[in-house]
Amino acid sequence: MSSFQIESNESVLIASIELPASKSISNRALVLNAVRKQIGIAPLALINLSEAEDTVQLINALANPTGLINIDNAGTNLRFLCAYFAATPGIEVSLTGNQRMKQRPIQSLVRALQQMGAEIYYLEEENVLPIKIIGKKLSGGEVEIEAHESSQFSSALLLIAPLLAKPLSLKMKGEVSSLPYIKMSAAMLHEFGFTGEFQKEENTLIANQDIKETSINSYTIEADWSSAAFFYEAAVLADKADILLKGLRLKSLQGDRILVDWMLQLGIKTIEKENGIYLTKDKEPKEDSFTFDFSTCPDLAPAFICATAGAGYRLNALGISTLKHKESNRIEALQKGLENLAFRVNSEDTSTFKHDGLQHHFYQNKVIQTYDDHRICMAFAMFAVFQSRIKLSEIDSIKKSFPNFWEEAAKIGLKKFSKN
Repeated sequence: MSSFQIESNESVLIASIELPASKSISNRALVLNAVRKQIGIAPLALINLSEAEDTVQLINALANPTGLINIDNAGTNLRFLCAYFAATPGIEVSLTGNQRMKQRPIQSLVRALQQMGAEIYYLEEENVLPIKIIGKKLSGGEVEIEAHESSQFSSALLLIAPLLAKPLSLKMKGEVSSLPYIKMSAAMLHEFGFTGEFQKEENTLIANQDIKETSINSYTIEADWSSAAFFYEAAVLADKADILLKGLRLKSLQGDRILVDWMLQLGIKTIEKENGIYLTKDKEPKEDSFTFDFSTCPDLAPAFICATAGAGYRLNALGISTLKHKESNRIEALQKGLENLAFRVNSEDTSTFKHDGLQHHFYQNKVIQTYDDHRICMAFAMFAVFQSRIKLSEIDSIKKSFPNFWEEAAKIGLKKFSKN
């Protein structure tokens, strides 16, 4: 079975990194542009649109909404397209995905759309892909949705609110997952000329069909904070680091910007400059044990879990239950990967993940299974900064969010080789 060896001989990291555009912002912008076009408003010119596979796939699906569309393992695309197609009269389309996508949750979103009159039918098994959608004008009004599985359910409904017959009042039941992404959707609704708000006390999203007067005709996509996490990880694992992440700003729509505060605890200082942000490391933190709650920023968990393990810090990661619903079961993928590297992991409680930051025997450079998950692949790739070499089962999943990852990682010394 082939594998890929990632090697690094660098302990001092000095580089200028080109990060990808935010996939989360890009995909929301594309849906909001489609909404503007459907109600007769000119779409905005999108500047610095993501080139990630998921974004390209969404562009193609919105441009040709017919027949059977395979969204592979793109969870955001599934949720956004399901809602948008359901609220678009005249569309008749089916959505399917790969085997992993057929295991990921969708029933709560489908149920909420059906409450508003959507025609959505399961084609094989109940509550999973594939589904058939017959688009029509949806009612809106008061709707409830289970919010603990994915913030994308709530965002998908909020983004189509301008297409509904009545104002949307979306009650989010249970513990709200990844709240910053919902706030991002509400903020972008305003930026694209619509209205919407999040009422924290009632856990309710409110949006209507009002259109605001605006003179803007373009929208610039931010660089991606989620992708930045892996270069922060590399800085933690290095002896010293001075890395420029071009295009990032500390004032951001993205909730993953919180990594600046958390990484400071791990000894990484962030300074904003005119052309981006610098991260620097010149001393170790005073503590050697950390607790972080990832309930609002689950995409950061792989980088933090691997960074703290490689640097020898004990970690108690909280709020990780949604990781089991991602492109892979990331709880399982991280546990097996770290155990292959001789770390001891405790993840019996699916909402927590603990390791002691110690390798308990000499590692044998076993192949780390990435499960075709881009964030698992990138997180373990950076481990080479700590231990010189690491083997991965594949290296192409990064195209999902960070197509130029390997070119940028080479700037801090990572080299990749195919192994049989």
